Amino acid sequence: MEARPVWHWRWWILGLFAVAWTAALLYPEVPDVGLESTHELLEIRTLIGKAVHVSAYAVLAGLAGWVRAPVRYRTLLVFGVMAHATATELGQWWMHEMEWSGRHGQLTDVALDNLGILLGLMATWKWWTQEG
Repeated sequence: MEARPVWHWRWWILGLFAVAWTAALLYPEVPDVGLESTHELLEIRTLIGKAVHVSAYAVLAGLAGWVRAPVRYRTLLVFGVMAHATATELGQWWMHEMEWSGRHGQLTDVALDNLGILLGLMATWKWWTQEG
């Protein structure tokens, strides 16, 4: 009986995080009910949302390095994470155009997502450059 490679379960964790984050990004935004929306409250909420974008993609990039994919596939894996950032924003934009969601896809979010990917790559550089 062959033992599964240690990294096998790491791919599952990466996949589950990616699915959960995709669902969170594409889930229609719940409207604020019964709360007074002040300008300062909206600015804080926006700032927190942008920080979550950067953080989540940093974690996603870190997890992608943690799986220790074969060296020849690592560049493809980074571009896959970057494509995910763009695709989810396009999905938000499309859902808004179809009036299915209150969320808006924004180019600034794609830029922040890629900043998060860069930070995640820098934080986990050792994993990305390790052999096998």
